[in-house]
Amino acid sequence: MAQLNPRELDVLNILWKNEEAMTSTDIVNEQRGLTQSTVIAVLRKLLKDNLVEVAGVTHSGKVLSRTYRPTEESKEVIMRNFAGDYANFKNVIPKSDLCAAILGIEQSPEQMKAEVAKLKKILAEFEKKF
Repeated sequence: MAQLNPRELDVLNILWKNEEAMTSTDIVNEQRGLTQSTVIAVLRKLLKDNLVEVAGVTHSGKVLSRTYRPTEESKEVIMRNFAGDYANFKNVIPKSDLCAAILGIEQSPEQMKAEVAKLKKILAEFEKKF
């Protein structure tokens, strides 16, 4: 899978942030700088790559519109893209510093505790391999 371009990442991010499936118009209204034609083109590509799916059809004004939601595969693709980007800087930024920076991003104490618990479990699994 190729790198996702910034617009594809924008659309996926919007879809992941919203719990409800969204129409292309909903997506356009979420972020300045997105146009209807761009969003439709991006959704078409993401559909082809199985990164979004049609969740249903709804009325948008007087017309019927498809609603979209991200697939689980899109999360995996984003993770692979992120890991690939990190691989370019792994000699500059240690994994421990990266984890600390990510944990420091606007999370509630409860979210942070949950993430630390998950990380401890992941690290324990890695330690068993050595």
